[in-house]
Amino acid sequence: MDSVITAESLAKRFRIYHQRSETLKEVLVDRRRSRYEEFWAVNDISFEVPEGQTFGIVGANGSGKSTLLKCIAGILVPDRGRVSVKGRMASLLEVGAGFHPDYSGRENIYLNGAILGLPRRYINSVIDEIVGFAELEQFIDNPVRNYSSGMYTRLGFSIAIHMDPDVLLIDEVLAVGDESFQRRCMDHIEGMRREGRTLVFVSHAAETVRKLCDRCLWIDHGVQRAAGRTGDVVDAYIGEVNRHETELLRAISADLGGSGPGWMGVRIAGVEMSGSEGEFNSIRTGEELSIRITYQAPEPLRGARFRASFYPAGRDILLSTRTDDAELGGMSLPPEGTVTLTVPQVPFLDGVYGLKVEIEDITSGRQYVEVDRPQAFRVQGGRRFEVGLALIGHRWQVPAADPSAVEVSATG
Repeated sequence: MDSVITAESLAKRFRIYHQRSETLKEVLVDRRRSRYEEFWAVNDISFEVPEGQTFGIVGANGSGKSTLLKCIAGILVPDRGRVSVKGRMASLLEVGAGFHPDYSGRENIYLNGAILGLPRRYINSVIDEIVGFAELEQFIDNPVRNYSSGMYTRLGFSIAIHMDPDVLLIDEVLAVGDESFQRRCMDHIEGMRREGRTLVFVSHAAETVRKLCDRCLWIDHGVQRAAGRTGDVVDAYIGEVNRHETELLRAISADLGGSGPGWMGVRIAGVEMSGSEGEFNSIRTGEELSIRITYQAPEPLRGARFRASFYPAGRDILLSTRTDDAELGGMSLPPEGTVTLTVPQVPFLDGVYGLKVEIEDITSGRQYVEVDRPQAFRVQGGRRFEVGLALIGHRWQVPAADPSAVEVSATG
């Protein structure tokens, strides 16, 4: 099968300036020289994309994905190596890229078509489809400078897919659209795959890349780490991400310890988390999670309430649970001990979460103490179809070929 895109030892560098000569006087009198270092955003990348394949590019932020895509699109000129593309190419790399802000949406459609070398009669034949897909019928004759980022995205994507491209380059820009628009985009991308179009797809959503792409490239700090079958490359990439997060979580947890003395001298001596396999920092959705809270007090604790709160990184509390007041209200706990919370099936989906632990007085509601910094842990959702933060038990019922029904359930 012929290759539509070929990259050979592709490399692109930029200059990072630490000090510039900002005035003519500095240049002529002080003779100061600009100080900079060279940064290779992409270095020695080679791959081929056969006709009709969907090719994925994965990597962390700043790894060089967008720079590589711009080299393929011809926006950037490589400093070393070469890249060749056969056929008409359309690209969607940045929100509103190529739009003239003072032109209306309709005028920008014709402008983009002219840049791609398409005759006006062809644009006339598809302009209603472009406007309809972008859902901009009411605003298409307004200047695009007044468009929201979502409107920019919808129009830019609609133009790109309706310009009859042989090769379509798609960057993370799709993440800007709402859920409904993203679904329609994915449906259209699936249609283009079935038509035998060649697609290059950059995304942080590893499972989306796994679903859409035939082959994949993983780059890290501008260097090619792996290329080949999508499943193998994505698994290697996710494995590296998990290892990095594990090291980070271990470093954070090593710093945590417990808390200083709080009200009445009560302190939390330590918080330990363990999954079904005994690893505190990583657990899978649906597995058992155990949390051991070790406390210390100058004298026996009477009427104490223990609370554990879970929340996704950078967000509000997702779940907070506490000990039963009716059971502990009349109890006197020893000055030192351990309280254990067991979650039989972790309901959280893939992500990094924080755990905050507190001890309160039941009678007054006053807080004795809390951990100074939250404990962090990672949940691995695996290859699930659910999207969001938490998994709920559910059941789908669909008609089968015979009169009976087939039930599909998910409980974790």
